[in-house]
Amino acid sequence: MRTKCLAIILFFITLSVYGQSNRTVSLDEALGNAVVVIENRINQGSAIIVYQFQSENERISGYILNELFDRLVNTNQFRVLSRESREVADAEIGYQFGAAVGFISDESLSSLSSRLGAQGIITGSLDDVGNEFRFRVRVIGTGTTEAIASYTISVNKNDRQIAALSPSEKNTGEKIVTGAMNILFGLGSYLEGDIFGGLTITGGFTIAAVLMVIEAAALDWDSPAVGVPATTGVIIAGLTMVYGFARPFIYNYSPQMAALMDNTQPKIVLTSDSYENRNIGFQISHTVKF
Repeated sequence: MRTKCLAIILFFITLSVYGQSNRTVSLDEALGNAVVVIENRINQGSAIIVYQFQSENERISGYILNELFDRLVNTNQFRVLSRESREVADAEIGYQFGAAVGFISDESLSSLSSRLGAQGIITGSLDDVGNEFRFRVRVIGTGTTEAIASYTISVNKNDRQIAALSPSEKNTGEKIVTGAMNILFGLGSYLEGDIFGGLTITGGFTIAAVLMVIEAAALDWDSPAVGVPATTGVIIAGLTMVYGFARPFIYNYSPQMAALMDNTQPKIVLTSDSYENRNIGFQISHTVKF
């Protein structure tokens, strides 16, 4: 009887351990647990670097890196450096890390940690494994590619923090409707909260309309510029329609491409032809920010 009771107790303990190891948690809970593991495995007063975190979403990666940095600093246990710090940036340049802007190897991480006199460098990932995300954080030690601290757990796919940081995806039908409504001076983009896209479309159609008015009201039939404003207006209107239809697809699918388009500006300029006549022309320019 005693043996049976012990077997039953052992069975339920096993189930409990299995359930704990396979349960999903929130992203913030996973971050808190990772910090506790690092506290317990890294000596107090050590210098550590919060360096890189890989996920399919740059906003999520940035959030996790910032949270790890803030939480580790607030433990008052370590000297914590972030990848953006001048000290780390100078070390990357001095060591000529060719992949410094990307996700670099454990060997390179270990070398960078050693160069900075740090005891560990933090790296991690959030991987989509179907019904859940797999959250991993490791601390790579100086002079070795072995992890001196490691924490892995499953994160709920319905986590509110991940949902807030993830771009909302609309289906193809909704994007087509938005693109069609953009014919009405960018109305579709305005309704979706894409103000810049709406303003760009409104500006394009407005410029085209002004050129048409100039053609109809301000030019004589014998003017050498006759036909130029109307032709330019038709071209601008056509390009604006194409842009207005494509905008919801690009804006929702790729924020990076949307940013590229946001910095591309059409404008009307005076151009000289082969006879040195100054005519109205259409120009596209792009702004590069450093």
